[in-house]
Amino acid sequence: MLHWPLAFPQVFAAGGFDCVLGNPPWERIKLQEEEFFATRHRDVAQARNKAERSQRIGWLAEGMLARHLFPELEHAVSECEAEQRLYAEFITARRTAEAMSLFAHVAGEDGGRYPLTGVGDVNTYALFAETFAQLMAPTGRAGFIVPTGIATDDSTKAFFARITQGARLVSLYDIENRERLFPAVDSRMKFCLLTLGRAEQAEFVFFATRVEQLADPRRRFRLSPDEFRLLNPNTLTCPVFRSERDAELTKKLYRAAPVLIDDTRPDGNPWGIRFMAMLHMSNDSHLFADAPGAGRLPLYEAKMIHQFDHRWATYTPDGNSRDVTLAEHRAPEFTVTPRYWVDAAEVAQRLDDKGWTRGWLMGWRDICRGTDERTVIAAVVGRVGVGNQMPLMLFAERDKPQQYAALLANLSALVFDFVARHKTGGTHMNYFIFKQLPVLAPDRYTEADLSYIVPRVLELTYTAQDLKPWAQDLGFEGPPYAFDLDRRARLRAELDAYYARLYGLTRDELRYILDPSDVMGEDYPSETFRVLQKNELREFGEYRTQRLVLAAWDAQQQGE
Repeated sequence: MLHWPLAFPQVFAAGGFDCVLGNPPWERIKLQEEEFFATRHRDVAQARNKAERSQRIGWLAEGMLARHLFPELEHAVSECEAEQRLYAEFITARRTAEAMSLFAHVAGEDGGRYPLTGVGDVNTYALFAETFAQLMAPTGRAGFIVPTGIATDDSTKAFFARITQGARLVSLYDIENRERLFPAVDSRMKFCLLTLGRAEQAEFVFFATRVEQLADPRRRFRLSPDEFRLLNPNTLTCPVFRSERDAELTKKLYRAAPVLIDDTRPDGNPWGIRFMAMLHMSNDSHLFADAPGAGRLPLYEAKMIHQFDHRWATYTPDGNSRDVTLAEHRAPEFTVTPRYWVDAAEVAQRLDDKGWTRGWLMGWRDICRGTDERTVIAAVVGRVGVGNQMPLMLFAERDKPQQYAALLANLSALVFDFVARHKTGGTHMNYFIFKQLPVLAPDRYTEADLSYIVPRVLELTYTAQDLKPWAQDLGFEGPPYAFDLDRRARLRAELDAYYARLYGLTRDELRYILDPSDVMGEDYPSETFRVLQKNELREFGEYRTQRLVLAAWDAQQQGE
């Protein structure tokens, strides 16, 4: 490996290179067995699982793989020797990868060369990016092509924070390969043209598919170091916007509400939230029962909930899940059937260990996509078992339990979901993403706010008897509310409009969130709730949510 200062002492005596250009390799340092054997031995690469693959690699070491797989055939000694040579080649490659990984992971205080990117499952592109930054002179420039994850992934957050907070990022132009700009690269790959140098603000373009789109001023936006701290104070990673209007509107929302949990501030957790993954679907599977029984509780999975609905999906006797019917929703005694059950004592112990005494739980779906109808799916469920793909929020005790209902309404609001879509690049609503979404603090709610929000949340959520403890905490002792689809749509629209006001939006900004083309024209390079709009046009013949939300805004504006 080249030692740059020793190889170019005159350059580094002057501060570094004036220009650094590169297209580094994008490869995980960790040896991938399937990839290694894909071009070397099909019978190893195509093993059904890791256990079978490990067994076949062991047979290679003995020179016995073909003999075990095809005992009916004749096998020459040379075939066995070839297998052993391949095994030796595999061991050498694995040891080389392990040595490289150890080198990359040496900490900076111990003289490590990659203190910012030598973490986790290291990819070579991240190491090269850090090297380019090290080679530049203070007045120089570096340009290179790397996956867009350099700006958004948790594993590279230290590097990205260094270049943004040090005013060293000039531009990042993100390109999706859907139109095969690079024919040999997977069409799903997202990569970026990254330029480093002196810059008070960094310029960005995301979701480009053609080179000429990089020059479209509607797609370009800028972020300063302060704005990175505003949008992602914990990780300083980069939010992903489709347009300049998306970026400016998101900044406004963050100025109106802080992130849910700011790890950089002693008072940065105003809700007093502790996260909990109650039961791991793999590691805790020995605790699960296949049938109900005395002292057992249902085990909820994320797919069983939706916004304001703890009875979204249920399991059938054949082990498949289906949507809950309208007739079932209208029956307050109906409860969903889970795939598994778990001992009530196990659930009680885990909640007691966390100091949680209430008769309900609030959590969200971990699995999500920014292209789904909605991104953040949060709900209240009873005191049941909950799988790890529905992380839970446990709260500090509040003088006003009604504020819990306001939080749920906030997490389910369209304006909140608009932001979440720009912060979710993959398929998981991870903790580090969830914590950095802008949530109104509990002290922002007046008595007038709660008197408007809480009754609507109560009616939307308390539709079944198993949520009676939740209703009681909200001060309600009556029976569950009727499950009326039209009324539920109106109640949700009223909450969406109300939260747009709480975040300080104008009517046109709310119109933009509902449908950018309604404000900016059909060719504007952004989309928000395209899937929701498409589904409603098919079901109702109109974008019903848009009509109801704007009607609710107008009614609130007139004091109705």
